[in-house]
Amino acid sequence: MLCVKGSREHIQSLYDAGLYKSAEILGTILPRQRVATVTSLYYLGSALYQIGHYSHALEKLNHALLSFSEKEPQHTNITEQDIRWTIYECCIELCDYEGALNVLEGISLKIRTPKHNMALGNLFKQRGLERAAISCYKEVLKSCPLALEAVEALLQLGVGSKEIIGMTTDTLMGRYDWLIDWVEGHNQMCSGDYSKAMMSYQHIIDTNGASGHLLSKVAVCFNNLGAYTEARAMFEKAYSEEPYYFGNAGTYASILAMQKDKGALEKFCMTITPDLKVEVLISHSYLAIVKSEHARGLMLADRALELCPRYIPALIVKGCAAMFGQQFTDAMVSFREVLNATPSCFEAHKGMVSSLLSLGRHKEAVIAAKESIKQCSGQARSFLLIAVATSQYPQDTTKLRDRAKDFYMKALSLDPGCEEAVCSLASLLIRESNAKEGLKFVKRFLVRVSSARAHTTAGECYAALQQYEYALHHYHLAISLDETYAAAIAGIQAIERGGEAHDASELEEASIEAEDSGMPPHFSLQWNL
Repeated sequence: MLCVKGSREHIQSLYDAGLYKSAEILGTILPRQRVATVTSLYYLGSALYQIGHYSHALEKLNHALLSFSEKEPQHTNITEQDIRWTIYECCIELCDYEGALNVLEGISLKIRTPKHNMALGNLFKQRGLERAAISCYKEVLKSCPLALEAVEALLQLGVGSKEIIGMTTDTLMGRYDWLIDWVEGHNQMCSGDYSKAMMSYQHIIDTNGASGHLLSKVAVCFNNLGAYTEARAMFEKAYSEEPYYFGNAGTYASILAMQKDKGALEKFCMTITPDLKVEVLISHSYLAIVKSEHARGLMLADRALELCPRYIPALIVKGCAAMFGQQFTDAMVSFREVLNATPSCFEAHKGMVSSLLSLGRHKEAVIAAKESIKQCSGQARSFLLIAVATSQYPQDTTKLRDRAKDFYMKALSLDPGCEEAVCSLASLLIRESNAKEGLKFVKRFLVRVSSARAHTTAGECYAALQQYEYALHHYHLAISLDETYAAAIAGIQAIERGGEAHDASELEEASIEAEDSGMPPHFSLQWNL
């Protein structure tokens, strides 16, 4: 039985008992002057926060804060920082980040706790105030050396791994070798050295065992290296390891969309826990784009950015949705913001090049592609990107074709299994009446991997050489792998109309349609090119 002495105690007792709705109702029934104390206002505001009435809670809590210096602070255990923290939580729920920052900055430096400094660091980082953010995160580590969220944020802001390791391990008792590997792994990810980052994470897994967090980090590394099949497998291993863990879910959703696995993406969107609001919105945004609901995809991406401004996966999916909605300038704004924060993000480089080419700004597209080679450590797909950009100049000169071929060859030297480079190079050689040379590249690739696109490209080469029987054989193999593959169907129809009717450029357009129908632009280099 509750023992209470007045309205203040009644509201507090209901709050402490978890009866938040009852506290709210009581607060509306009692005379206003009886709930005008700091304690009553604080607990009533906190109860309103708990039931999701954030604006109403904010009004009560602001009233409590204004009254704090005048009303009975000596008779209450409530502190000013308690009130300010709950106001901050309401502001975050209402996406009022300016209000959240202002109320936390009102807490004296001397009495700020690690949670205050962490929240302030996140808000400063969100606004681009890097020095202030770094200062706050370092204060967190002074009290809590294992605050890994602060460590990750400091690494993203450019603080050296040695300095961070010194701030953490020096204050800890016992052996924390795994922490050194974890810090180094994150530092390597931030610097774009994904292969070394995977080795660091794998060392922790070998020592401490697998976890959803570590496996998802390895998956992100695979994704950033363009190894999408391996990334998907690692994500699925991470999620099976911990069924309710969905770290980096937006990246996993992008892979499912890229691989055109609409069924798996729909299932994932139903599986992901709704409390991960931002990741849920990003995943559903990719699903909307796959369904060609580009306006909805853009709306969901905007909602994700309202909840978490400047979040890289949300900016990427927004750029994709804008591109497919033919809003190329808006797409470039999103991709540029990604590159300002993460210069090594290939998807953003690719989006920039695709947007520029779609706007007919070919010279700028080539410059953007060259920047990708510089920032992405000379990955094969960066050379492929500049090859595609070079081959799209309106002037189809021998010099430009030779330059594009050189870039395709460089991509293949770095990644012999790059289907995009093989098929695009073969198509370029067909245009130069050198289908025999193109066929050599495709045959070499087909020994390693059998795909609808590669067989279709082989069919195009044979058709250009007027070897129609072989061409039909490869077109039918392509259809056996993907019965809806438009380019293979177009090739068969062209041969049935007569060998002379075969037009490689028509098949290339059909191939582009087959590759990119309903897909986000960064999923295929040939999108709208």
